[in-house]
Amino acid sequence: MIGGSSSSPTPKSRAFVGWTLRWGKWLWAAAILLAVPSISRTARLYMHLRSELEQLLPQNAPSVLAVDELRQRLPSLQYLGVVVTFSRDGELPAAEALLDELAARIRAYPPGLVKTVRTGDAVERKFVEDHAPLYMDLADLTTIRDRVEARRDWEASKEQGALLDEDEPPPPLEFDDIQKKYDERNLAKRFDDGHFASEKEHCALLLVQAGEFVTGGRGKALLDRVQADLAALRPAAAPDLRVGFTGDIAINVEETDALLSDLSVSSVLVVVLVVLAIVFYFEWWRSIVVLLPPLFLATAYAFALAALPPLRVAELNSNTAFLGSIIVGNGINFGIVLLARYVEARRQGAGTREALELGVWGSRTGTLSAALAAGVSYASLALTDFRGFRQFGFIGGIGMVLSWVLAFVLMPPLVAWVDRGPIPPKRIAIMDAIAPWTARNRVLIVGLACIATVAAAYKVRSFGPNEIETDFSRLRRADTWQRGEGY
Repeated sequence: MIGGSSSSPTPKSRAFVGWTLRWGKWLWAAAILLAVPSISRTARLYMHLRSELEQLLPQNAPSVLAVDELRQRLPSLQYLGVVVTFSRDGELPAAEALLDELAARIRAYPPGLVKTVRTGDAVERKFVEDHAPLYMDLADLTTIRDRVEARRDWEASKEQGALLDEDEPPPPLEFDDIQKKYDERNLAKRFDDGHFASEKEHCALLLVQAGEFVTGGRGKALLDRVQADLAALRPAAAPDLRVGFTGDIAINVEETDALLSDLSVSSVLVVVLVVLAIVFYFEWWRSIVVLLPPLFLATAYAFALAALPPLRVAELNSNTAFLGSIIVGNGINFGIVLLARYVEARRQGAGTREALELGVWGSRTGTLSAALAAGVSYASLALTDFRGFRQFGFIGGIGMVLSWVLAFVLMPPLVAWVDRGPIPPKRIAIMDAIAPWTARNRVLIVGLACIATVAAAYKVRSFGPNEIETDFSRLRRADTWQRGEGY
């Protein structure tokens, strides 16, 4: 008995394995050829990561439509704020001088990148001064009119010699009382020297208005250029000042950088842990060479197919960016089951081809059912209107099916090429110890499972709208409130 069953592989299983071995070189050549555009397309998707929250929402949602309309009408509504803070009194002039020099450099940027640069409230101050009567109380305007008219009438009467009393003093043409009232009310004086600055708060601000709506690379290009100019100015101007960035552009760049950083860490972590788990379980280093290449190809194919019509996924968001790791983590299961059957048969003395036939025959039905179930689970998310879920459903569903297909089509010839000798016997038999323990304690295990099920059901019954997070600030990068844009 080989492979744990007295039954033999079906003729279809034998024929399928023979087909993959006979055409293995051509299958792998086609797979590698298709991998070139697939990897290129996948890389382009990851180069177009979008961290904006509206990328997760339905395209026809009122809020998303309103934002799109606003961007079309006001394409340069985004700002980058450069904030300079200092710890000691008397450093405000140095901070303002640094921002003035930086503003002079930014004004030389291309118009498509920057529309305006402002270091103070001169525009608002001039507008208020030019249109001051529009912001006065009607009673005060009436008083001013009455005083002007009274003085005008007195001057006209005097010119015509029509004054009843030549010694009558002229009506006063003074407005100090009204001026004092509005001086006390004038908020424009909050910036005494015209800069966006405060000695009390120990900070100064420069506002850069983007020339047009920017996302991803353009926002980062603007921020990088500003940072480069700051680096050139600070040693000479004010080396002790602390500089930070705020505004829409800073948020976008910060969230995208966090997304890329988390994505890189999670991807590396997944690959390392998967490799360690494979080596630990099979105790055969060639298992890595057999399992991973088909899996990585399936992942690249999934993203590439999702980018084609009719799905047309053109960019990834904060949800779908992590699908690469998810497909690798879930899609490897099918190859593991197939390889486990193969390795088990080989260790029991079967030849390479016989072990492949036993492995394919023994794992095909179960793994196909699991792949289809996982694919349908992911694909069900595509029925939602939320773009984050729809993309997740498309790419995840395709990835599960492709992981199964490529495992069974590409792994047999790969196994035949790399398995050139006997597979060493397994030294660590964890399941040999776990299986008898579970058999002896099955009542305890079932009882604990029932208790956990009841506890979970009790918790689920209280789930409602209050458990759904609606505060989008909680979706921000965690460290933004300590040292980032939020801070």
